[in-house]
Amino acid sequence: MSAEIDLVLETACRAGITAAKICRAVLSETPESLEKGDKSPVTLADYGCQAAILKELAAAFPEHGIIAEEGSEHLRESAGEEGAEKIVRLVNDATGSSADFEQVCAWIDHKGGSVPDEEGAVWTWAIDPIDGTKGFLRRDQYAVAIGLMKDGIPFAGVLVCPNLPIDLDNPDGQRGVLFCAAEGCGATAVPVDGGETRTIKSSGLDNAGEWRVLGSVESAHGDPTLVVSMMEAGGVGGGFVRYDSQVKYGIVASGEAEIYVRPRSRPDYRENIWDHAAGTIVAQEAGAIVTDLDGRPLDFSLGPKLTENRGVLVTASPAVHQKVLEGLRVAEEALVD
Repeated sequence: MSAEIDLVLETACRAGITAAKICRAVLSETPESLEKGDKSPVTLADYGCQAAILKELAAAFPEHGIIAEEGSEHLRESAGEEGAEKIVRLVNDATGSSADFEQVCAWIDHKGGSVPDEEGAVWTWAIDPIDGTKGFLRRDQYAVAIGLMKDGIPFAGVLVCPNLPIDLDNPDGQRGVLFCAAEGCGATAVPVDGGETRTIKSSGLDNAGEWRVLGSVESAHGDPTLVVSMMEAGGVGGGFVRYDSQVKYGIVASGEAEIYVRPRSRPDYRENIWDHAAGTIVAQEAGAIVTDLDGRPLDFSLGPKLTENRGVLVTASPAVHQKVLEGLRVAEEALVD
């Protein structure tokens, strides 16, 4: 692993762990939701995590571009004096800083640059400070997603999943997993609170009757009817479990499921790149396949949205991928009829 990749992963992992501290600090109390203009929820933890992450990235990679979900305008309008004081305390406690509210907002709004490196490559980070805010508010699954793209292609990624059981077969056991990957370096998982780092690989199950399927908790983030029809058409019989957030990428990457399918919830819907950049590289480096529902690679080069892709499909291997694409085609034709 090169020194450059080492620095990228060390910085992203450190930022992700700091963000996890902020999430847990908020959850130790009663998190409150501040509704955004599009009716989606956001919390002080979202803003605090983004500030902490971009503080790290701005210091280590000031020339890199940033595409992140949140901005400080809504925070300024909605937080009030009490909320402003609280987010400053959260960020300073987690980062060891002595920032004021204006500095926290400046970190949230950091956009970086777009200056090519010596080889002409443009580096851009795609950040979702809390992916799965509704899951976070329910104290269920959520992820801190930190992805780095090189010329619009996912290059490195860190997914911090503070509430994910280390062993899915023991949901009452230790929780908190950090997934980490970079191009050509494989993927690893390590307990958030310390422990052994292990290399992860996607599943090698070749019996469709055993393949396990993951989907989104929110019906608005997919089409459960299509997923079930695909399973029936493809003879997929390992069960269908719903999780919030990009933890689903980590679960497939770890070999704990074979399929994650996310159809469009409506024809005009387009995915946000920060919802998939980090997870994509983690899954791919573990041996999984990531495309849209038509089998095309996800195109992260067109700005904040995956404008040219229809949904997302993640599978454990090429064989599984082909089988699921065929099942989706049959299911979609049947549903149209």
